[in-house]
Amino acid sequence: MKYAILGFGARGSLYAGLFQEIGAELTAVCEIRPDRLGKAGRLYELPKDKLFLSDEVFVSKGKLGDLCVVATQDGQHKGHALMALDAGYDLLLEKPIATTFEDCSAIFERAKATGRRVFICHVLRYAPFFTLIKQELNTGAYGKIATVNLTENIAYWHFAHSFTRGNWSVVPPSAPIILAKTCHDLDIICWLAGAECKAVSSMGSLGFYTRESAPLGSADRCLDCSVKMDCPYDAERFYITDGFDKGRTGWPIDTLCEEPTREKLSEALKTGPYGRCVWKCGNNSADRQVVNMGFAGGMTAHLTATAFSKDCYREIHVHCEKGEIFGSMADDILTCNIYGGVSKKIDVRQHAANGLAGHGGGDALLVKDIAAIYGGGRGASLTSIENSMQSHAIGFAAEASRKTGGMLMPVPVFK
Repeated sequence: MKYAILGFGARGSLYAGLFQEIGAELTAVCEIRPDRLGKAGRLYELPKDKLFLSDEVFVSKGKLGDLCVVATQDGQHKGHALMALDAGYDLLLEKPIATTFEDCSAIFERAKATGRRVFICHVLRYAPFFTLIKQELNTGAYGKIATVNLTENIAYWHFAHSFTRGNWSVVPPSAPIILAKTCHDLDIICWLAGAECKAVSSMGSLGFYTRESAPLGSADRCLDCSVKMDCPYDAERFYITDGFDKGRTGWPIDTLCEEPTREKLSEALKTGPYGRCVWKCGNNSADRQVVNMGFAGGMTAHLTATAFSKDCYREIHVHCEKGEIFGSMADDILTCNIYGGVSKKIDVRQHAANGLAGHGGGDALLVKDIAAIYGGGRGASLTSIENSMQSHAIGFAAEASRKTGGMLMPVPVFK
């Protein structure tokens, strides 16, 4: 399998590493930042004529592989996806598909018109935690699903990094958080439901990460702040003292600069977005949101997205008519009960031959599955754009509902 990458940031470079592990060949990289482009060239021994700073020049070279990984920013997805499809590539498209339902539909229609395959990075469909739940439900022993409750605990520090200081802090150009972060969760609910979502309601807001919540005497930047000693969001402590100084150089540290050093990180905190006071970033991404969903056949579902947790993890409770399954990715234990019958616990770690790093092991398994498709193996298309559109339709309807204070909204239909 041969592939190219459009966008060599955190996700693009991660996919490159995973594809390299299974023997796929990286043929070209397009990246707007020269330091990241140079890093890609060194790591994968790419000649200069296969390294592109311009997306237009990149696609003008035609198809340089079977697949193009599109891992640019949310607001760029539509343009880059259409360009790559027209150049002849199949796509591995980072979520969300795009920032509006109309733009998602445009990519969906272009894929059909060109006959190209588009895989969406809904990696949780491959995570053993969720595949084990799906397998249990498929036995039929639990009966029909009555309702699903799913919570994504984003973690206070992750929210601060990505959704107040970072690339997903302002909507638009970013997608709203219910898609930028939790389209994974909406997709899992759709996958388990196996039915059409008819209507949603949603409430949420940005309630804490605002200038009004800033501590008295706080500065605009952490390095200048006189009250940072008691602040859990002190950027210097997070990125340098408790980060780089303790040997951490990967995500999220390397978001500030390539090949981090203490000096480069200090400069980034002085001048860049990640050194700003978390309450004074001009952000507008909601820090809490709930979504209620009604599906054909009577199933209901509820999603909670919250910034307010210590760690990043998901927890789920699937209530069925004959049994229940619940668990948390914090400990990777699933509890399975048949009413009036047997109960058991499943240790997900014992079913994860490749480990649980990277979205509970989903990142690596998605890549292996896609490579198997091109290698003539038995890879499946679990995350095709056809399978992924409903979660986005729900997300956009939920955001419209949130802006009205919770009005019931129909879910857009795509064909």
